[in-house]
Amino acid sequence: MPAKWEAYIDGLRDDAGTLAKEELKNLVFEAKSDTDLFIRDQGWKMEKYLTQLAAGEITKEQFKGNIEDLKDLVEMRQLELSVAAKASAQRIIRGISKLMIEGLLKLL
Repeated sequence: MPAKWEAYIDGLRDDAGTLAKEELKNLVFEAKSDTDLFIRDQGWKMEKYLTQLAAGEITKEQFKGNIEDLKDLVEMRQLELSVAAKASAQRIIRGISKLMIEGLLKLL
């Protein structure tokens, strides 16, 4: 059975095809299982924010602010990370930009 946030994403109507739902879910799962603790923590934060949005605990604007803050944090931290972790950080940055900011937020 999918988590509440996964069901929420799956249930969004996306007539324009702006949200790659499976890619978004994979972004969260991959971040949560990354070898770098910082990257894993960001994956858990993404899941938390999506769960709060799905439950109506935060507004679209709050979600957007949280996700943009998370993206900024990862961008700043990327400079300090090892080469392998930098690649993971870059995937998160691209995923947040493309999947959450350009995709998900347009549907909300």
